Amino acid sequence: MVQKTETKKSKQILHDVIFELQNVSEAMQWFLSYDRLSELLEIRKEECLRKVYQFKSAKPQMTLSGGFHEVDGDLLVDFLAWNLELDEVAEEFLKGGIFFSERPLYELRESYKSLIQKTIANHRLDQELLLLLTAATIDFDDAVDSYLMDKFEIDFFVRRSIHQFLEKYEIHPEFGAEEFLYEYLKSLIPTKILNFRDITREFRDRTYYELYGRFRETKKKKKKKVVQSVSTEVKDLLAFFDLEPGATIVDVKKKFKELLKKYHPDINKKGEEMTKRIILKYNRLVELIGT
Repeated sequence: MVQKTETKKSKQILHDVIFELQNVSEAMQWFLSYDRLSELLEIRKEECLRKVYQFKSAKPQMTLSGGFHEVDGDLLVDFLAWNLELDEVAEEFLKGGIFFSERPLYELRESYKSLIQKTIANHRLDQELLLLLTAATIDFDDAVDSYLMDKFEIDFFVRRSIHQFLEKYEIHPEFGAEEFLYEYLKSLIPTKILNFRDITREFRDRTYYELYGRFRETKKKKKKKVVQSVSTEVKDLLAFFDLEPGATIVDVKKKFKELLKKYHPDINKKGEEMTKRIILKYNRLVELIGT
């Protein structure tokens, strides 16, 4: 009976934390101070800080900056799961539409790929148009790109996969989840993670066979000497984050968190514009390094 009462109380506290984050969330950006966290956990601030420091001992990547930001969502989830002794914290954060861990985001990416593949697999090929496009270009893949762009809208696949994702997990979209996921997928489309030609590779090979009655020849790429070069834009972005050429995504993310915690409007009332600059430059740098 005591255990059931404690579990019920833990679930209520989790509900209160999520409700608090929903109230302060703007486009899935939020901040939860240690002071407010101690109130929600119904413990003294000193006890809350002791728990945070104890938790940090097992999380060397964690930095202390007065609370948890949305970029620390995975850490907050783990902290609450450990402190409240609940297994469903990540799932409840997901449903609450305030933070998505890597697992559901991976699922969303795979759902996006699958939607494209299933849609074009059931598509009735317009051979006349594709042959016309093929005759007008040297590269077959370029012709297929033009053909698919003529027949389908990428934005449809993005929004449809997000809609299915939100419905599946019964996610509250009013706290910015839909906009966040839209920007998330759109930012990955130009990168190797959601490379359109890789996603549609099977369709391209099958279409080539239908048009010409033979399999496509695999082009043997000549080995080129690897020349490491960093563009001026990347250098400038790295300099903004006080990083040297050769910095990894992990290095960039660490610096991003440090700057965000320094200038976030919840901590620095004059830091709103700087926060916007930090986020824009971070997204651009990750895009360039990733590709």
